[in-house]
Amino acid sequence: MKRKLLLYSFLIVFFLLLQTTLLRYARIHGVAPNLLISLTILTALVRNSAEGAAVGLFSGLCIDLQFGTAVGFYALLGMYTGIAAGSISRKIYRDNFLVVAFFTFIYSVVYESVVYVINNIMSGDIDFLFAFTRVILPEAVYNCAVSVLLFPLLVMAGKWFDSAASAHKY
Repeated sequence: MKRKLLLYSFLIVFFLLLQTTLLRYARIHGVAPNLLISLTILTALVRNSAEGAAVGLFSGLCIDLQFGTAVGFYALLGMYTGIAAGSISRKIYRDNFLVVAFFTFIYSVVYESVVYVINNIMSGDIDFLFAFTRVILPEAVYNCAVSVLLFPLLVMAGKWFDSAASAHKY
């Protein structure tokens, strides 16, 4: 349990710092990956919905504190994304990185679509097609690439967690 808490805390803080500093220079057509939502989705798919929800909640809370206008929106959305992604993790073959990349793409599209609609619903000027083709889809593709790179790290971390849990049983 301590290992999980330490590793996930480190990854969340590290990815938040990376996302707000260096990845601003790695933009492609003005779009950068969302490392924290990729971590949330990947954790939920590789591990389970409880870990995905916890990572999503704390990742979203960090995003709320950094960028949000109201504390709790990104935290709840991240938690729900972790739960949704984790709910299918038992039904898929999650050892294949292509399956994980596909579901990362799908959940990234849904997450970013909800963020766009909720943030722009009060203005009445929702040009969703433009945002979908210019921001949401490219970011989802970028998140897929990130998930392929993060996949081996989270698989190794899962084995490390499971070995520590089995060692403490005896």
